[in-house]
Amino acid sequence: MARRARCCPQCRWTDFSRWGRLPHRLCLRMSQIPRLAWLPFLLRADPAFAHAPIPGIKGFYVGLIHPFSTPSQALMMLGVGMLVDRLAVEKIRWTWGAFSVSLFVGLVAGSNSVELDAILFASAFSACSVAALFPGRGMPVAIALSAIGGFLIGSVSIPDDGEMRDRIFTMSGSIVGASAGLLYILGIILFIRERYTWPWVRTALRVVAAWLGAIALLMLALESVQNGTPA
Repeated sequence: MARRARCCPQCRWTDFSRWGRLPHRLCLRMSQIPRLAWLPFLLRADPAFAHAPIPGIKGFYVGLIHPFSTPSQALMMLGVGMLVDRLAVEKIRWTWGAFSVSLFVGLVAGSNSVELDAILFASAFSACSVAALFPGRGMPVAIALSAIGGFLIGSVSIPDDGEMRDRIFTMSGSIVGASAGLLYILGIILFIRERYTWPWVRTALRVVAAWLGAIALLMLALESVQNGTPA
């Protein structure tokens, strides 16, 4: 057996004649530590992120993440995703289309002067309950809840008063963020269903939907107590 130089004292003399010399796993990990140590400092490079490449595009980035910026919106997005993804693949386009159209209507015709967190939590609870109790059934209910969710997400994503160009950038980001975010949620759940075909996986997805519904109901109760109204 031909001997090759060791990369560290822990390595054994090994013949890698077929693949060439390969470093020891521990040595490879240790050699990456100095490079990975710079990662937190790079992520904290505020001056680099302070200047947008296009004037006004910063509002687009703000709108892009806005549909997931609060617990009520995040639960609404996840609830609609869990509800829609349990339907047949050929029916998903209708619910996603209803969500996207209602999202645009909410941005244009909605109002950000009304507190909508309680309604978002209630709608998220309804969507998660239907997804957990009646998976894959109730197409009209799924379309209705998707439309309600899209309208509410659009209403709470209306930017504050300012220049029209900045408002358009922010609203465009909200449309892209919400629509693409829902697609990502659908894609992840669909991948899990198709990749792992064990019978308990579908049950686990129903449990996740019920768990999200319980969180939404708890947040609704807390929101009602905070506002001084009975839950």
